[in-house]
Amino acid sequence: MLKKERHDYILNLINRDNRIYVTSLSNELGISDDTLRRDLTELDNKGLLTKVHGGAIAKSGISIQFTDRINTAMDKKQQMASKVIPLFKNGDVILLDGGTSNLAVIRQLPKELELSIFTNSFPIINELFNHTNIELNFLGGKVFSSSQVTVGVTVFQALQTINPDWVLVGISDVHPEKGLTCPDRDEALIKRAMIERGNKRLILADSHKLNTARTYQVASLEEIDYIVTEDNKIDYIKNNWPKYSYDVI
Repeated sequence: MLKKERHDYILNLINRDNRIYVTSLSNELGISDDTLRRDLTELDNKGLLTKVHGGAIAKSGISIQFTDRINTAMDKKQQMASKVIPLFKNGDVILLDGGTSNLAVIRQLPKELELSIFTNSFPIINELFNHTNIELNFLGGKVFSSSQVTVGVTVFQALQTINPDWVLVGISDVHPEKGLTCPDRDEALIKRAMIERGNKRLILADSHKLNTARTYQVASLEEIDYIVTEDNKIDYIKNNWPKYSYDVI
């Protein structure tokens, strides 16, 4: 089998199963483990999968461009957001970054709920202008236009002064072993800083984000308190993912 044919076969397999194992696939293809590892390294370098110990896992395929994601899977985002709202109470301080799932949460906030919100997301700031019961704080910094957020040293320094009740980080990939990852290093550093500040840490992850990983790690699952997902994925996560202290809702 030619290398191009092997690569096509590998990508079809990982798109179907979300994961491949070196030993079993090298036997199936009749090649050495080293040859397959080189194939996986090449495909990883092209951004087509994520190489891990013993094999490779899929990427979510979710675009980094906010405008590409804003109108996708809206029913799933709204369903997940409706589970988050009851967690909040008057007087809570909430820190959240960008992402269309986080925006879905903000859009469902009751007008009478009194909160302090800190964010580096332009769309979230715009959504909250008319919420008179919310004390709104924008974390200014270098603009990362594809995600419509701010990043950099200024944002990081501002985060050191906040001790929020809740942190919601938008995430594109969640894996039981790799944890939370994202495709941009600057964003990963800010998300990491947010996670470290929170009393309770929460992510929203629909089925497209599960069992996938990207280049830059944000946090492990041990550092998360709530994974909010689709109703039909709750039992799957509870039964198949590591038994850390997070709740799945």
